[in-house]
Amino acid sequence: MTVQVEGNSICTVFYFWEATMETRNISIRITTPSEAERLSRIQKAAFKPLYEKYHDEGNPYLRGPEDILRRLNKCNRHYTILCDGEIVGGIFYRLYGRRSPSDEIGDGEYYLSRIYIHPDYQNKGIARKAIFLCEKEFPDARFYFVDFPEDMDKNRRCYQGAGYCDIGVRERWSEDAPVLAVFQKTVSNVFTPTEVTLPLIYEVEKDELRECLSVIHQSFKTAADSFGLTRENCPRHTSFIPLSFLESQMNWGWHMYALYAGKKIIGYMSLSKEGDGIFELHNLAVLPEYRHKGFGKLLLDHAKDKVKSLGGKTIKVGIIEESAVLKGWYIANGFVHTGTKKFDHLPFTSGYLERSV
Repeated sequence: MTVQVEGNSICTVFYFWEATMETRNISIRITTPSEAERLSRIQKAAFKPLYEKYHDEGNPYLRGPEDILRRLNKCNRHYTILCDGEIVGGIFYRLYGRRSPSDEIGDGEYYLSRIYIHPDYQNKGIARKAIFLCEKEFPDARFYFVDFPEDMDKNRRCYQGAGYCDIGVRERWSEDAPVLAVFQKTVSNVFTPTEVTLPLIYEVEKDELRECLSVIHQSFKTAADSFGLTRENCPRHTSFIPLSFLESQMNWGWHMYALYAGKKIIGYMSLSKEGDGIFELHNLAVLPEYRHKGFGKLLLDHAKDKVKSLGGKTIKVGIIEESAVLKGWYIANGFVHTGTKKFDHLPFTSGYLERSV
């Protein structure tokens, strides 16, 4: 369900949107718990006309900050919308669960569950721009779905302008709710990984281990290729580890985290406790096409915060000593080189670093 957000005719919508986008800086960011109170007030103001029209008990007008807070989890993506740096609304997508009373959200599908703009900022093209910005964060998207009261022409024009099409489906979430028109958007263009800017880190679940393994293999393949490592001369290199390794680590209680762009895993790392206050960092990886955007540091900072929260004092990591770039990256991020060791079964020197948290 959405609010009225656009102009009075298709021509007016496109002209006004193009004009205002040239002078206004529209941006999005991941919603934080501290923003819930403010966003709930904007949500109430935005949805009030809709509630007065339909008196729908499921209308967000009746919800408070808790409605925002419960969206801040792995199953959803809630973004704060800003205009020239000012918070003007919010938008959230469901990644899992139902997108209608009769349909589950499938692979490659995203459900635009809600978008709301403060009344003072409506009819300025902000909603459509926010939709386009959000879609840059979902590299695996193939279909988007949205629904809204079928008699709301302003909503219809907004979503049509954002590329959604009427698929002729009408739904109702409850008997007192209005009849909703279901629109769909099909992604046909090639996605550019560099457009992702707001990935999130969550703990890995067992059914995601295979995807995590793929990320590890692809990420460490660049090192294997650089140093001529193969299954024959270095079968224990990270780029060749089997799924059973990750399954065992999960059973041992390792802390395993993935970096998500929408539902797609683009990075990974894990932590194991090795002694009193000492944790080891394992397999920190970012897919090659998503590198050089600070995502590796994002994972590293999460590792530091996690170790600190667990009462740890030191993080250790082992690398290929000859990898000067990787060693330099860890040193630039506060690690100190502590030594090396040569193993007969490895065709490289193992290097070790650590840092305090």
